Amino acid sequence: MSLGQNATQDDVKSKTTASILTERARRRDFVVLAFLVLVIVIILFASGTISASEGITAFLIFVFSAIAFYLSTEPESSRKAFVANEPPSSDTKTDGATISITEIQKIINAYPEAALVCGYDGRVVSANPLAIDVFRLPRSGMGLSPSIIRRPDVLDSLENMAEGRTLKPLEIEVAGNPDRYFRVSLQALRLMGNDLVLIALDELTELRRAEKARADFLANASHELRTPLTSLSGFIETMRGPAKDDPEAWDRFLEIMHGQTDRMRRLIHDLLSLSRIELNEHRRPDQKINLSGVVAENVEALVPIATDKGIELELISSADSAPVHGVRDELVQVIQNLIDNALKYTSSGSKVRVEVSAGLDLEQARTFAGRRWVSASRVSIVQSTPEQGARFAVLRVSDEGAGIPRQHLPRLGERFYRVDEGRDRSVGGTGLGLAIVKHIVARHRGGLMVESEEGYGSAFGIWLPMIAEAAEPQNTAPSGAPPSGPPETN
Repeated sequence: MSLGQNATQDDVKSKTTASILTERARRRDFVVLAFLVLVIVIILFASGTISASEGITAFLIFVFSAIAFYLSTEPESSRKAFVANEPPSSDTKTDGATISITEIQKIINAYPEAALVCGYDGRVVSANPLAIDVFRLPRSGMGLSPSIIRRPDVLDSLENMAEGRTLKPLEIEVAGNPDRYFRVSLQALRLMGNDLVLIALDELTELRRAEKARADFLANASHELRTPLTSLSGFIETMRGPAKDDPEAWDRFLEIMHGQTDRMRRLIHDLLSLSRIELNEHRRPDQKINLSGVVAENVEALVPIATDKGIELELISSADSAPVHGVRDELVQVIQNLIDNALKYTSSGSKVRVEVSAGLDLEQARTFAGRRWVSASRVSIVQSTPEQGARFAVLRVSDEGAGIPRQHLPRLGERFYRVDEGRDRSVGGTGLGLAIVKHIVARHRGGLMVESEEGYGSAFGIWLPMIAEAAEPQNTAPSGAPPSGPPETN
């Protein structure tokens, strides 16, 4: 006899044994219940509540009813004889063939992408953590009131599937920071005697972001490069024509052309950087970075530039350690862009202040970052949903420039948006600095706020969630901070 036949016979024997044990348990329960009913009838007869004929009649009615129920609910495995070398059919409801909700959950959890099992009405039977995040299901478990998928597009597909109609390819967009995209696949199942549906999601976020980044890069590059290219073409034509023999004009034109080519170089660099950041924005960084140390290094490197412009660059830090999850090069871009903007729009003899704090809760972080000037206008450019009890490291860069008019604040962070286009071009801006800051902060699951008062200055503040085990609450603002007051309601 082969090994496979031995295994089959062993399986049959084990299932037969299980069936016999189940049958014995059913008989035992029937006998015990009948005995209890008999005892109750005897007690009622002895107390004079019922007569002997009534007691006998009640007991016989119970016995016949119980026998009928017992026979009608006899399991199929007890009615079928197991034949040697022939395994039971797949629909045999034995202990070995019944799948439990716990086993379904284990299977769903093993799937590497978001997946869940639900009914045709959208009631969720089981879901893995990824699917819980995508469909925003409660994490407290299914309980007595099952969770329901609250997406009309998915529910429509379930309805079409239940009615036997052909399913169309389905892609869904999940709003968030950033938005995510998924391809939805549905497969009918028969589990635990119920008609269910397996919903599996394949993430398309990276693919869609790559397509968008490519389209945006081409559109922005063609638009922004048109002006300097037109300028260069005009100067070249002039130098080859009317100014062909004018050395002074050549020197002047070459200087302007050098500035235009340098601007194109910076523009292309910023466009590529922004496209790369947007492409990876849905991936949260996992490297451990000391934000306080990175800020100190960059401030020290930019002090000579500030000194050449006659501006005092001051660092005020209340935290020697501010550990966050981040990408060092991207955080350096944020710090340098914010300080560079402050230096560009601050006149000689003024001060740019860089402040760092750590261990603040969300409300303290928002106040420290952008709620410090009583009469200033303010707006949140990036918002994030932090974990319960999270602590934050905060960076704030403030200047003493002309300030930004209130009507411009909501559009800060848009690509190529300029408050004063002529001035921005004269100081060498590409219009992408704040857009880069915005997307980096969003990728790091932080927040970005700006407050500004015309004639007083502007301040940009970011807050990033700290690594939980390293965060220690300090709840103090650094010494030397400008006067603060209650936030103004805007």
